[in-house]
Amino acid sequence: MINPVHVYAWQAAIVGNARLEGRPVRALMLEDPWAGSFARSPETFLGFEVDGGFEPSFDRWFERMKARGLLAIRSLRVSDPSIWVLYDPPDSPPRLPELALVFPDRVVWYRYFFPWPGPQARSAVSQEDGFREVPEMRSAAVPSVEDAERELLAATREYVAFVGPQARKDHSSDVFYAAMGQKALELLTDTEASFQTRLAALREADVKEYRRRSKDWWPVQPATRAMRPQIFENAARSLERDDYLRVMEAAGLSWRAVRLACAAQDIWPLNMHNERTSEDMLPPFVQAPGYAAIGKRWADAANAACNAAVNAR
Repeated sequence: MINPVHVYAWQAAIVGNARLEGRPVRALMLEDPWAGSFARSPETFLGFEVDGGFEPSFDRWFERMKARGLLAIRSLRVSDPSIWVLYDPPDSPPRLPELALVFPDRVVWYRYFFPWPGPQARSAVSQEDGFREVPEMRSAAVPSVEDAERELLAATREYVAFVGPQARKDHSSDVFYAAMGQKALELLTDTEASFQTRLAALREADVKEYRRRSKDWWPVQPATRAMRPQIFENAARSLERDDYLRVMEAAGLSWRAVRLACAAQDIWPLNMHNERTSEDMLPPFVQAPGYAAIGKRWADAANAACNAAVNAR
């Protein structure tokens, strides 16, 4: 299966929308979702359902959709309101399909399907994955980068003002979730120059992290110095596959759209589902009056910000 599939969907939207405007952008993730993997996926990737069959190539599928009048490809995140209710939460809504294709007279949704692990014998489970057309009535609308940025900045400031003073400085969980808000606030208030400096530092950290993973997961252990060129090459390939922010830059999206995506991607505040199910004692601010509303606003704003950024034109 494609993992993470949301990064595939984001890049499909970024690349597809750029091509609709005449920019010949490419992305390694769309050409080889398993680039940098130590083992290929055992499933057969069927591609995208169309005309009763499947088209395995993103490029050919996109051209077929473009010929039919495609206006936009969208990849959307939605909030689950049930995770913000502590007692008697409502049922979670169904997972939103990964892609929405906007045509002049309709929206066509595609959901990713894959073999689901279970008690059945492996031979009894379909070993195929891909994107299948599904019905969906929810909206495919996205906010503008400016509106999403404004709301995320306001929600972030509210979260920082609430959590910061209550976070215990000698408890790692408190410090982590307080720092999450502070990092987002710093990103959202960066100038273009300071954001580029910060982004370069984040990318240096990513290179080190991907090299560490590649070394730790290398099929031959212990990894030796002689293996370093191969390990580094594997890490670079994996990072290129996953780095959707570089794809946004290649697509010509504004630095503010890239900054918005960068700020939104790591916003995952503690919620009431965590409070219901965690075996650990969560930070006291989670139970403080007003936290659920503030945390929900921040999480909702992050989802809207991600939608605005990766679907920007």
